[in-house]
Amino acid sequence: MLASETGINALSPPAPPAPSKAPGAPTTPEPPETPEPPETTTTTTRIPPHQDVFWASVQSCLTAVANISKACWGEEGEYRKERKPLRRSLGIKKDSPLKPLSRRNNFEHFDEQIDEWFSTSKNRIHVDRIIGPANIIGGVSTKDMFRVFDPTTAEVVFWGERYPLKTIMDEVTRLYPLARSLGDKPV
Repeated sequence: MLASETGINALSPPAPPAPSKAPGAPTTPEPPETPEPPETTTTTTRIPPHQDVFWASVQSCLTAVANISKACWGEEGEYRKERKPLRRSLGIKKDSPLKPLSRRNNFEHFDEQIDEWFSTSKNRIHVDRIIGPANIIGGVSTKDMFRVFDPTTAEVVFWGERYPLKTIMDEVTRLYPLARSLGDKPV
């Protein structure tokens, strides 16, 4: 992926396709094109399709991890004690990267984050949907970064918090075969 694609975070809309002519149709000279007047309105940009897929995948991943967290600890620690045997059987440690629910909550409750950001941000520079190092845009507070994936660290930065995706996925990969084998045992 090109840094220019992700750093700018938008591409110009594609040019419309040229009109096609039927085979064997007589060719007639086309009148010279009249230049269009310069646009006075804001031009629209589009997010590259691969960015939509990437960020939807990140959100789906974090939602799945939050569901694992709820299964192992409960929501807001409500079932923490009752689920300790499950965590023990899977070898889940107290400092597991799967534990915090804030990751999913930040993505799911984006509207609430925007409201709080708008009322507290000093510069109101909204950095979103960037794939590149977190410092790709200089002079921006991490509190102004909403969805930044840093491929150099495999972390997602969201409103000042760093989510170590590789560490999280390594733990999911470790747990999956254990959970399958425990699930396949007769009761």
